[in-house]
Amino acid sequence: MLASEKLEEIDNIKISDETLRIWLLEAGYWKKSRKSRQHRSWRERKEHFGEMILMDGSHHHWLEERGEKLVLMGYIDDATSKVYGQFYDYEGTLPALDSLKKYINKYGIPMQIYLDRHTTYRSPKKLTIKEELKGLRSQSQFERACEELGIELIHADSPQAKGRIERLFGVLQDRLIKEMRLARVSSKEQANKFLDSYLPKYINKFGVRAAKKGDFHIPVPNHINLDEILCIKKSAGLEMITPYRMKAIPTW
Repeated sequence: MLASEKLEEIDNIKISDETLRIWLLEAGYWKKSRKSRQHRSWRERKEHFGEMILMDGSHHHWLEERGEKLVLMGYIDDATSKVYGQFYDYEGTLPALDSLKKYINKYGIPMQIYLDRHTTYRSPKKLTIKEELKGLRSQSQFERACEELGIELIHADSPQAKGRIERLFGVLQDRLIKEMRLARVSSKEQANKFLDSYLPKYINKFGVRAAKKGDFHIPVPNHINLDEILCIKKSAGLEMITPYRMKAIPTW
């Protein structure tokens, strides 16, 4: 219970979760809520750190009334529940590419990314018959960048399929918002700085041990420049349409 954790951390007052819950109920500050039981079969976790990460954007009033609505580009490792995140003004190609670059700089290149069918991550463009005959295929900038890095993308069919990251956002929308409220965080810049110190504590509390030892993240090879891959590119003058395994030409 976050309230009892903060009482001990800030005021050095140690109270059990159940005792504090009873006091809050008696004072009218806590209401019992009955959670509906959902019948579903849980997908088994991957066995190694870096084998698969889940990625998504959470649109929320993270700063409450103190600032603008932000999007948290969040990442969670399937095997260990280690998390990473950055706040942006919107969910789109540039935030997706920038947050992935920051993730890779911290942990390395993951083997797989599990995400939804947002147009940022999967191109909605339908090819003409002529384009298909030329061997072209429709790709988002994010798909193209991940292919160049050797990352396999898996697109979920429903939010329930991304249960781990959906639950992560649920916990953060409770705990992180309250922590930032206490710290009087009121801007995107302050929120990202706060994350740098907060996420290691979160991982220490909620992270788990992978079933098997070994880190499946791949260090960035010396010949790869992430800035030249995780950027907006064009090929043959057609945005998001690229020949199979052919690198597009930067638009600098």
